[in-house]
Amino acid sequence: MADALSSDELMAKAQRLEGKKLFVKAAEIYETIGQKDKAALALENGGAYEKAALLFDSLGRKEDAARCRKAAEAEKNPQTWSDLQAEFVSDFPG
Repeated sequence: MADALSSDELMAKAQRLEGKKLFVKAAEIYETIGQKDKAALALENGGAYEKAALLFDSLGRKEDAARCRKAAEAEKNPQTWSDLQAEFVSDFPG
């Protein structure tokens, strides 16, 4: 497939996939054509935070990698409604 399509055609296909919210598939195509920055952003948009962080690291974009790792950690340990209420009460006592 990749051999039959030009880079421009693959780029257009990846953009269509992003429009359909198929970010991880789009990221695969971006990587195929050497667009690692776009691939990392697509992975992040698709919720593949750990993969995005690794790709951002390889690009030297440490702040973006840290943001992805933070999002991945938050996804693993989501706050419950009780946690949010307790936080609110501690911020606004009485």
